[in-house]
Order: sequence, then structure tokens, then C-alpha cells
Amino acid sequence: MSEYTKKVQQIAKDALEKQEVTAVLGWRKKDFWWQSPVAFIESPDDVEQLVWDPFSVYNPVKFLLDLEEDNCHEKVGIFVKGCDSRGINRLLQDRRLERDSVVVFGVPCSGKADADKVRSNFPSKKIKEVTFDGEELVINVDGKEERVPAEEYLLDKCLTCRHPNPVVHDKLAWEEVPVRDGVDEIRFSRVENVEKQELEDRYEYWTRQFDRCIRCFACRNTCPACNCRTCVFDQAEPRWIGKASDMADTLNYHIIRAFHVAGRCYECGECERICPAGIPLQELNRKLIKDLDEFFGEYEAGLDPEDNPPLGTYRGEDPAGFDES
Repeated sequence: MSEYTKKVQQIAKDALEKQEVTAVLGWRKKDFWWQSPVAFIESPDDVEQLVWDPFSVYNPVKFLLDLEEDNCHEKVGIFVKGCDSRGINRLLQDRRLERDSVVVFGVPCSGKADADKVRSNFPSKKIKEVTFDGEELVINVDGKEERVPAEEYLLDKCLTCRHPNPVVHDKLAWEEVPVRDGVDEIRFSRVENVEKQELEDRYEYWTRQFDRCIRCFACRNTCPACNCRTCVFDQAEPRWIGKASDMADTLNYHIIRAFHVAGRCYECGECERICPAGIPLQELNRKLIKDLDEFFGEYEAGLDPEDNPPLGTYRGEDPAGFDES
């Protein structure tokens, strides 16, 4: 058990025993080495289920909406990484969460491991466990311990993270970590590669990507910026998309969702990571972020629960996008 896991467990245990919270959201280990999904703990006796490991990547913030609606817990504790913490501010800004209903435990994060990268470098081998040791990834494989540079096995989204430390917290689990060098230089690199293509090629690129979409709505369901009480895509009347596998409907879904979160997406990248079809959704979101920065001035969502997103307020100097003379 890592020292960080011990700290997470102790923080949760203390909060539950002192009745500061009635439940805690964190991460637990499942059946396989790459699975560390969100855990829901209500008893101090169960805190040993909590872990902090290379795969504690899932964003637990969206689960707060279910707890708020059920109204079954007066106050909930939640562990959040830097990206997750911006989701807290996102819900506060949208008036979907009351600040005094949560206790935020911040966990500084240097990045999470990509299971696919691990598998690709250790094919046909039996991996039992993967852990962090400083800047190394320790892989227990075929009964032996392999040590590799952690940087080479991180999720792509972690390589472009500008806020590895929680931007909001009531208690910080351990010391803050530095921002990775060169983040700003590569933040929009994928977007710029697509922008260089001709219009017809860009259209072909995106239709090819979205042709794989099965409309499972996983991207919507994991995103704290998608927090409407009733989603337009769940409405029976009027119906915005059909049930058949139709490209027009699929494009309609993704375009509407992209514009709904424009100026509100805080780049956690969970929509892309969790997509079973491997659609590069972060490219679409970051394209809108890049354009909004250009037209309205640089803005990062989820840093301040009191500010207004660029498309959520009107200013006389905003560009109209057409000739006003």
C-alpha cells in the first residue's frame, strides 16, 4: 500500500468518524490492475477500500448531482484531482451544487497512467499490479518488477494539464506538484493539425470519426458541464435525434453538445478517455476553447465559481462575426 493511499484512507476515516461528512467519494480497486473506479464510502470501517494509484483517473464530481437529487446525505466528502476540482466550480457556477453540502479533499496529481500504453509495451505478459514510485512506473509482470519512466506511460490528457493541483479544496492531502514543462506549447497542437487541412478534408475527418459513434452518451454522462436537469436528447417531444444509426443525427448530437459546453468545458478530457469508440472529442472541445480565446480573450473554465463564461454574458465590445457598418 502506497503512502498516498494511506493518507487518503486516513483523511476519509477521520472525516467519517468525526461526522464531518456522512459519505465519501474517492476511488477503489476492482478486479483488474487497470480498474480504479469511483468508490462511495459511508462507514469508517470501509475506508480501506479507497486507493490512490496510477489509475485513479475517473472524475467523481458528476456523482454529486445524484446525491443532491436523492437528498440522502447532509454533507459529502469528495477527493478531487486538479481537473476534477474545476468540475466542483463548474457545478457551483451553474447553481447545481451548494458549496456547504460538500467537503473537498484536494489530491495534487502528477498524471495518471494509460493502460493501453502499458499493454502495448508489455504484450502477452501477465501484469499483476502497476504502481508509481516517484517518477517511475513499477510494473509487476510475470512475477518480476519492471521499472519504466512514468512520463512515457501517462494519459495524453495529463500531458497537457495546466492545473495538476486542486483549484478548490477544504483540505489538501499532500504537497502540491509542479506544472509539467511545455504544456502551453502542446495544448492546441492536435487542433492546429486539423485546422491545417482543407475544408473538405476536415469534414471527411470528422465524419469518419463520428461514424464510429454508437450514441451511448458516455461523453455526456461523465461531463460535469453537461448538468441540465433534463437533457434535450432525453426529451420525447420535441425529439432532437432519432433512434436509428444515422450520421445526420450523430453529427447533430455532437455539434449541439459541443456548443452547449462551449466556454464551460474545463478540459478534464474524460469525454474522450471514456469513449468506447475512441473518438477524439477533446479536439472538438479545444477547438472551441481556442476560438473563444481568440474572439473574447483568454478564459479558463472552472477556476472561479463567481465568474461568467464568455458566452454567458454580453459585452458591447464582443465581436459580432459580421459587418456591422
